[in-house]
Amino acid sequence: MNAIRQFRVVVLVFASALVSACGSDSSVAPDRRPADLGEVLAEMSLPSFTGVIVPELSMVPSAATLTPSSCSYSGASQSFVCPVVTTSGLTFTRSFTLLSASGTPQSQFDPAATAAVRTSSTTAGTVSNDGITFTLDGHDELTLTGLLTGVHTLNGTSVMHMHGTDAGSSEPFTMSMTTTIDKLVLPAAAADKWPKSGSILADMTMSFEGTATTMHMQLSFNGTSKMLAVMTSDDFTTSCTVDLENQSAVCAP
Repeated sequence: MNAIRQFRVVVLVFASALVSACGSDSSVAPDRRPADLGEVLAEMSLPSFTGVIVPELSMVPSAATLTPSSCSYSGASQSFVCPVVTTSGLTFTRSFTLLSASGTPQSQFDPAATAAVRTSSTTAGTVSNDGITFTLDGHDELTLTGLLTGVHTLNGTSVMHMHGTDAGSSEPFTMSMTTTIDKLVLPAAAADKWPKSGSILADMTMSFEGTATTMHMQLSFNGTSKMLAVMTSDDFTTSCTVDLENQSAVCAP
């Protein structure tokens, strides 16, 4: 029962972040043709699982919102390279690639010709907080397609590795998490703000004081405010129907 309650808290916190992310898209017109690159990059900013499932990571600083004008086009990589950001012991690197309908890289954003955007970022460094010191090493790859058709679909993978020590224990801990966004069709307008279909999956392995824990979580969307969340962890499986509108969940083993 404790595991079910913990899972319920996880999905509710994540749902709250997802509602905020979807709500921020209210300025985009129903035809989904973005007026500028900043809108596209903002649309790709979905919440992360890691700070929800691993409480220590909720205190980890994040890089400032990406400003496209601060990034420079590199002919060698055919992508835009953004300034490296270092804050509180972490270093963030970010870049993005503009793609035509045929998949050809572009040197500038064109609302009438840019069909997709692919972003890449890394996070690395060491953070100390409340007696806990841990080192992070992460990499994200996201691709948003459908900019010309009006059906915006997000795919991508985020991998995060963490290891460190707790002042209250002599044993180190490790954590690895892979988050996969699979064919997530984003809402078309503010009045239609829930993901139309697709899923977000997370797989985590954590080891501490000789005990290893594994977890698999899947969030599935159907265009309504009701999201299905299923988690399998070690010896149990539980599912929750999450109401994103009211931020409530009904769970069962």
